[in-house]
Amino acid sequence: MQAQIPVEVSAGHSSYYYQHAFGGRFRAEKPLGFFHTSSVLIPYDKKRGNEIMSQSYLSYAMSKRWTSGVGTIFTPVNRVRPSVFFQYFQKGKTTSVLVYPRMDIWSDPNFELMGFIEYQGAVNRPVNLYARFQYMTTWNRNGHSRSYQYARAGIDTSGIQFGLAANFDQYGRYATNYSNFGLFVRKVF
Repeated sequence: MQAQIPVEVSAGHSSYYYQHAFGGRFRAEKPLGFFHTSSVLIPYDKKRGNEIMSQSYLSYAMSKRWTSGVGTIFTPVNRVRPSVFFQYFQKGKTTSVLVYPRMDIWSDPNFELMGFIEYQGAVNRPVNLYARFQYMTTWNRNGHSRSYQYARAGIDTSGIQFGLAANFDQYGRYATNYSNFGLFVRKVF
């Protein structure tokens, strides 16, 4: 399996944030594969507590752009839950788009929509602009559970992206908001 693995770290005035993802087919000519993503949010305010999310799936590529999968999601609040997802991914010369709805397979399920739009500039230039807007919202029978909007703006040089980061995180039924402004560094391995 050959997979690209984007890894990002950001630090700001109120927290640290880390995320990575990878996915690929077990054999290039077959549709069966694996998808994994994890993130860690460490607020400086100890009363908020750290936040960990990890998802792992057996995936099936239905076409070049559409993938589905079944696996698990881990969060400290819900522990390990079985989950399913569908994914739309379009990678262009300079812009990528991902739309990723997910649902727990559980008696009290969470419904989630995550995605991003990413701009990486022209290929084969020593310095390019880099920008990404990433979002996620999770709902259950009681209403809103968790959402975020993350924005990145910077440059890409020698395969490393870095620049300004803005994170907006919302929690609970009333979407209590926490923000974090700082810097990020990212590399695709």
